[in-house]
Amino acid sequence: MRALRLPFRKPFWMATLALAGVAFCCAPVRAEPLLEALPAEPEEPSSLETPADSPGQTGTEAMRERIRAMVVAMASRSYGGRFIHMRGDQIDLMRVVHRQIDGKRVELLVAENGEVREIRRLGDRCACLWPERRQVMLGYYPNINSRLSGERFESIDELEDDYRLIDLGGSRVAGESCNLMAVVPRDDYRYGYKLCIGDQEPLLLRMSIYDERGRPIEHNQFTQVEPLESVELTFQDELLEGLEADFEQTELGGEPVEQAPIRQSGWIVDPLPAGFEISSSSWRRNPVTGQYFEHMVITDGLATASVFVEKRDGDAARQVTHTDQGMTIAARNVDHVRITAIGDVPVATVEFLVENTVRDEVATDTEQAESRRGD
Repeated sequence: MRALRLPFRKPFWMATLALAGVAFCCAPVRAEPLLEALPAEPEEPSSLETPADSPGQTGTEAMRERIRAMVVAMASRSYGGRFIHMRGDQIDLMRVVHRQIDGKRVELLVAENGEVREIRRLGDRCACLWPERRQVMLGYYPNINSRLSGERFESIDELEDDYRLIDLGGSRVAGESCNLMAVVPRDDYRYGYKLCIGDQEPLLLRMSIYDERGRPIEHNQFTQVEPLESVELTFQDELLEGLEADFEQTELGGEPVEQAPIRQSGWIVDPLPAGFEISSSSWRRNPVTGQYFEHMVITDGLATASVFVEKRDGDAARQVTHTDQGMTIAARNVDHVRITAIGDVPVATVEFLVENTVRDEVATDTEQAESRRGD
């Protein structure tokens, strides 16, 4: 078994991935190919979609209501258990404790295979601890990687134009009966999902991700889940409570800046993939390289990607696409600027984003004119 390498060894990608809101905390480890704790055989059929006239078909509004109830339950209920995360030959076994205290979510994830590591969540902040290394990384909570949190489905009522819901009937996960449904994209710029929501308690017991061809690429499901009446977590008042003073602390997030450097300003994504929009845009300073960069978050309400624009002197013009820790990454260099798109989305989406991130000539001319007047 190969040990997890510290993310510091890829400084640019680590800072970029963390800022994109991906699981720098939950980075998977490679495990033995055969593991007794693998989930049960998949339901038939094994692809994402089933015929529309499947027996027991539930109406779209009823399915939306079930998803809405699940989002609330996963945020507000106290529960604990174990779940498994699989992507390719990467396998994580995690123990989870979740509570809501004074309106704030408190969650503990402990890895049960690979290198010893612990992920703490307190509200919108998280810390990833490597006790044996005496190191901790701090940042804002990456919703996209809390695979069984349900948060990514908060906008289910607004997704009709881009996804359709299909009832797949009853199933069973972690000894609990649940309703299985598919969230099927209407084009190739989004992944599809298969959810199993508990019948007795509307908890998200399983979430699988499928590529643009309907093939499974990732599975997340509880192997054990139980309600918790009360449990004390040592950090529920302070994220780093109980942490020894000799832990090396690293804050990932970048320093916000108010004024963008003229050389990098004036970049836009135009056009965007149909149904996507820019939900936020901000300028920061990379804590590793010291360079300024712009971070744009692109979303359709479910699928999310980040676009980064950062000055990179000396890079030749080239474009690359690859996958890192389950995230699809595309990048190209133009005019000494590195454009990077990262997301839990198909290759076509991140490539579309980097290809269509271009200079906004009007905005650039305006900013340069204002700069000259200021001088």
